[in-house]
Amino acid sequence: MGKVLFQNVSVVDRNSAWNGQQADVLVVDGLIAQIGTANTLTHDVTDTNWALISGGCLSPGWVDMRCQLSDPGYEDREDLDSLAAAGIFGGFSTLVTQPNSFPVQDNAGQIKALVHRAAALPLHLAPMGAMSIGAEGKDMAELYDMHQSGAVAFTDGRKGTQSAGMLLRSLQYVQPFGGVIVQSPMDQNLAEGESVAESASAVRMGMKGIPAMAEAMMIERDLSLMSLSKGKLHIGPVTTAEGVALVRAAKAKGLQVTAETSALYLLLDATENEDFEEVTKVYPPLRERASVLALRAAVLDGTIDVVSSSHHPQTREDKMHDFTDAAFGVDTLETAFGAMMTAFKDEQFPLETVIATISSTPRRILGLPAATCRRRTRRIDTFRPET
Repeated sequence: MGKVLFQNVSVVDRNSAWNGQQADVLVVDGLIAQIGTANTLTHDVTDTNWALISGGCLSPGWVDMRCQLSDPGYEDREDLDSLAAAGIFGGFSTLVTQPNSFPVQDNAGQIKALVHRAAALPLHLAPMGAMSIGAEGKDMAELYDMHQSGAVAFTDGRKGTQSAGMLLRSLQYVQPFGGVIVQSPMDQNLAEGESVAESASAVRMGMKGIPAMAEAMMIERDLSLMSLSKGKLHIGPVTTAEGVALVRAAKAKGLQVTAETSALYLLLDATENEDFEEVTKVYPPLRERASVLALRAAVLDGTIDVVSSSHHPQTREDKMHDFTDAAFGVDTLETAFGAMMTAFKDEQFPLETVIATISSTPRRILGLPAATCRRRTRRIDTFRPET
């Protein structure tokens, strides 16, 4: 891999002694070999194995915790190679994938095959396995076997597990091996068939919309089940002010829940839907401005632990319909960080707080190897199990 000298860079890493300082960082064959104060390390200009990068910021590798997996089964939307290319363009070094491919990633064989295929990608792919067979919320999938094969967490995907019994049993089952359950908070009885959020914008559009209660009721239920089971629960994406308040109250009571939102919910609100542009049709839907502001505050005060992309590509054929018939989802990997920085451009915030939501915090929640700016004697970026 040769040698790369990052010269006079700003280190953005709250876990590093160099955080907030200007430094020179020498990387040799993928390992940090030397760190020094700015403009103290030099390189051999005659050596073709050297690369010099000057200025900018240096942080731990970014982790996107919510990517829809389209390959296998939906390669017309996106395959593994194009997913990796989008992730790299967006600045991410690890992508955590949802299990809702076709077939669903609900057994050890599927996870092993995905891990094997992903080994050739230029970034890391960390698959989540389905909590239930077929992600249908009925019968528990092979959670332990998938864990052994490389699944980093378990979820039924964007619609969440509607069965309280299924979620409770899963939270209990994964405790012996430290498994994490990821739950999308949406009561489908209140959401099915709707395209936008219940809001003033929905009224102007002549549509009913999904109420904030659909998210809040599910979060309240799931927090109660977590409290009963003592399992590890990660909730996301949280999109409403009501959801933020519930998570904040739970953390104040000492519950070890973690929560996530996605970059587009920090930037865009429901008024974006009023032009009936299909690209603004996402799931969960864009919410009112008060929720956008509540989410921003929750990221800054630590109520929201992770910011993800909610990357969910669709084909032109599935997207280019009337608004109500268009598929949910949009490509967001390439723009997630830009959306975050735009959302917070008028806020007084430490950059390391935002960077932590896409680097160290998702690693901690999922049990991925920690990454920080310090000298290394061995590689830290390989977390795939032996297969």
